[in-house]
Amino acid sequence: MNLLAIIRPLVIAVAVVSAATASAAEKPKDFAFGIPLTVDADSAFYRAALPAVFYAGSARADQGDLRVFNGDDAVVPYARLDSPPATREKKATAALPIFPLRVDEQSGELSGLSLSITQSAGKTFVNLTTKDGQPVPAQRLAGYLLDASDTREPISAIVLAWAPKSGGMNTRVRVEASDDLNQWRTLVGDAPLLDLEYDGRRLLRDRVEFRPLPTKYLRISWPAAQAPLQLSAARAEFGDRVLETPHQWTEALGAAVADKEDEYQFDLGGALPVDRIAIELPELNSVVPAQLLARTVPEEPWRPVTSLVSYRLRQDGGEVSPPPLDVAPAGYRYWLLRVDPKSGGLGRGQPRMRAGWVPREIVFAARGTGPFLIAYGNVAAASSALPITTLVPGYSSGAEPLAAIAVAHMGAAAPLGDIEQAKPRREYRRATLWAVLILGVVVLAWMAWQLSRQLNASSPSLKAEAENDRPT
Repeated sequence: MNLLAIIRPLVIAVAVVSAATASAAEKPKDFAFGIPLTVDADSAFYRAALPAVFYAGSARADQGDLRVFNGDDAVVPYARLDSPPATREKKATAALPIFPLRVDEQSGELSGLSLSITQSAGKTFVNLTTKDGQPVPAQRLAGYLLDASDTREPISAIVLAWAPKSGGMNTRVRVEASDDLNQWRTLVGDAPLLDLEYDGRRLLRDRVEFRPLPTKYLRISWPAAQAPLQLSAARAEFGDRVLETPHQWTEALGAAVADKEDEYQFDLGGALPVDRIAIELPELNSVVPAQLLARTVPEEPWRPVTSLVSYRLRQDGGEVSPPPLDVAPAGYRYWLLRVDPKSGGLGRGQPRMRAGWVPREIVFAARGTGPFLIAYGNVAAASSALPITTLVPGYSSGAEPLAAIAVAHMGAAAPLGDIEQAKPRREYRRATLWAVLILGVVVLAWMAWQLSRQLNASSPSLKAEAENDRPT
């Protein structure tokens, strides 16, 4: 048997099929759908946000079947961008009205006294009394009241100003907060304040930081044995405000699951990168604890996502419901609401889901001539996305590098090739390759078995020859 004659055709067949599968140039007609792109500037790179219709038509859960073609129907390289980070905005400071708090010489700290505010003829007056309502003689400066009632943001620090003193200043203060002037909570128990000058240099510490919190009033005080602090002004600093990336919202009506009481399934129409979920209940005055599950395709088991308590209550002539719930970003198309049976169910009607998501962006190289095209919808197409740092030299994550990349505008999605290409059962090329590879394994196993038989058959004759050659 000529083994080479058997192996050679097999190797050639496998190589031809593999090469044809791997190196066949992809064309727009190989994909079910396409979105045209228009560009305004003359730039090397462009970016585009993927719309909901893309997720609905993509044939892969990871959207790896995306391609970008130029006007010559040639593939151009592209990269995916991660979800944009939330930006933080530094809010300006605000001046706070200050009111000195004076006590008699024999009084201790301010904690044993009552505070009240009155307004008359456009002026504000702060009154200090004992717990039984007796006025306190204003003989010694014991602290200050800062009025923050007009602020709407959480305060994270206060900046104090005072008149310079000969010899400098080194003192410590207590900072407290209250919303009613009766109950006070300590924010900083022993905050240092410094104002020292030496050899033409000044060391100044006039800022007191604390955990950001909304409050109406702040109180500054110090021990009775300590020299009073002569403040001239105070300003409030606010914590950075997080500016959320704008979300798009997709709604889906729940459908009762057959043979499953208190379970409702939602189909978002595509594997959207959802990170916000809101459940709208069908009936007023409902409170429903439930579990939320999700999956990518109907064949997969349900995966727990989170637990929640949804409600829809009548209040003050209107309705109140919980804010959208944050969930870990994931590309699930199908969602399941499993209601706790102890809550009595949802009542009449079906629930509705509102899913919030941030459109993902791609960046592509404008190689060749336009117009450019995003193609998608081919279950056999493996991902060809490059890392963004590979595609764009010197790229670093952040808002500024992204803003420097020109924006490509999207047109309406339209069919390109056979829509059946987006369905798993039409994986002809992959099935053919696997069939050839499996056939190769079978043939190699048969060849090994035949070779083993030949070796075993020749063993007796070889043994006899060895016996004949042995010297007597």
